[in-house]
Amino acid sequence: MRVITFAAATLLLAGSVFAAEPVTEQAGEKAPPSPEEMQQLMEPVFGAMVPMMGKMAEVTIEAQLQVAEKPETAVRLATFKKRLYDALVKQGFTKQEAFQIMLQTGLPAAMPGMK
Repeated sequence: MRVITFAAATLLLAGSVFAAEPVTEQAGEKAPPSPEEMQQLMEPVFGAMVPMMGKMAEVTIEAQLQVAEKPETAVRLATFKKRLYDALVKQGFTKQEAFQIMLQTGLPAAMPGMK
């Protein structure tokens, strides 16, 4: 819960930095910050986010491993792969083509790109 609260506070702080209306020197006001100044303003925010992002990644991976360890998960994944193979054959692919496509098709995952 503290991680989520910290993340929300960090995002609000970052949003307030970006939401500031630019001002012009013509009106006698300060000019908008340069890219270098903006980077200096944002470095503490991003530096504070790194530990939180690491913890979130750790929690996500742990949750995925807990699901993957369940015997029913293996059964569901096997069912998915078998149904994919059968559907490919039914659609007209050869058994070899269907097998290759099934092998190359990743498993459903919470994070895209995971196999």
